[in-house]
Amino acid sequence: MKKLSVWALMATMLVAGSAFAARPSSVTVNATYPSGAPTTTNNDDSCDIGVAPAATLLLPYFEVDITPNVAAANTTLFTVTNVSRQPQIAHVTLWTDWSYPVLDFNIFLTGYDVQAINLYDIIARGQVAPLTGTSSATTPGARSATNNTAGNPNFASGAAASCGPGPQGGGQIPTPLQADVRSGLTVGKYSLCGNTSIGSNHGATTAVGYATIDVANICSTTLPTEPSYYANEILFDNVLIGDYQQVNPNATTGNYAQGNPMVHIRAIPEGGLAGSTPGTNLPYTFYTRYQSALTPTRDRRQPLPSVFAARFIEGGATGFVTDYKIWREGTTGANATCAQYGGTATITGNADLAVSDIVRFDERENPFTYTGSTNFSPLPTNIITLPETSRTSTASSAFPAMTSGDVAGWMYLNLDNQEFQRASQNWVIVSMFAEGRYAVDFDAAWLGNGCSAPEDVTTEDNTNPIGPAPNVTP
Repeated sequence: MKKLSVWALMATMLVAGSAFAARPSSVTVNATYPSGAPTTTNNDDSCDIGVAPAATLLLPYFEVDITPNVAAANTTLFTVTNVSRQPQIAHVTLWTDWSYPVLDFNIFLTGYDVQAINLYDIIARGQVAPLTGTSSATTPGARSATNNTAGNPNFASGAAASCGPGPQGGGQIPTPLQADVRSGLTVGKYSLCGNTSIGSNHGATTAVGYATIDVANICSTTLPTEPSYYANEILFDNVLIGDYQQVNPNATTGNYAQGNPMVHIRAIPEGGLAGSTPGTNLPYTFYTRYQSALTPTRDRRQPLPSVFAARFIEGGATGFVTDYKIWREGTTGANATCAQYGGTATITGNADLAVSDIVRFDERENPFTYTGSTNFSPLPTNIITLPETSRTSTASSAFPAMTSGDVAGWMYLNLDNQEFQRASQNWVIVSMFAEGRYAVDFDAAWLGNGCSAPEDVTTEDNTNPIGPAPNVTP
């Protein structure tokens, strides 16, 4: 485990936002590719998301109990691995559940290096790394690049120096910023925004949010909400893999652990210096909403799907329960005001993003919707909204009730928020646990990839039946 450089988000941060036109009732995703899918196989050209070395990793949901009793504190850990021989810089950003960035820092990885992060350390203790850092005097392995401080030709000038010991003494977050990070992730308040909320109120001891990890050319405090991040810093090498573990050691409220790969988002095409624009076949990208209208796909990251099929169990002999951890694409981009994260009278924020369609099926193929078990009509107005990231029980009123008496089945989730002139991006993790002994996390199946056209609401007459999208790339 080698050098980890810590750079915290400072008070010069600007908050984000952008306005997107309302989507017409019928649109073409991309005029060049009417099916909504790229037509070549250049550099593994695909909108399909899989577990493969990537340029960006998404941790869709994290939860941390920041109470002092670490032995019983629910926490989330994640690990980032560099599978290349060259050194890499992984730029980590922590976001609230309304997509407000509260902290960023950098992990310097030597060739074939791996680094684990415990979010309890960051949020509860104010340390991204121990006070002495995570440096090691051990020479990197023989298979890694010879020069591990300047051996990556895509690094910016001065990258090695930028990743040296930070102003926080090797890992300690300054006290005012630590207070902001805690407050933003727990009760949704941040000093730069005064009394305006930038996240949900989860209670003073529960921190909730999501994280992104990007390959970069320098250790900096530039945020993904800033257009300069894409013009000057983000890189395109598919070299990172990652996983997370949700650990709840509290014998009363949990006593289980879950884990899963993070979402691996590839750059297509990969390679090149920061700011290079070779073009991409992707009609839009994971970070499109933060970029200039003149270069909306400069990051080249694969977009995520909007439609999923997710299993659930609610009961049975072992008393299984199921939560869905759902990440959604918000509406704020660059240069928004604090108020726009929660939404205003004229702008839809990230606190209450609409859902297009949800249908629950029991184990005997019976469908259930919000308006009745056989009525596949559009959702009633304001029946369900979800923030940018959330964890919700499948037994809650957020989902259609099942009255058949079955304990299991699956749900069709069309999570398109209808805010863009294309389908919005989402990710769903099925989280099952029981008896304080059994637990598992796994990704829901996507029914269309990130380039699929928006799905209309399902109907009883099968004019728009539930099923895999017809334009998923092979």
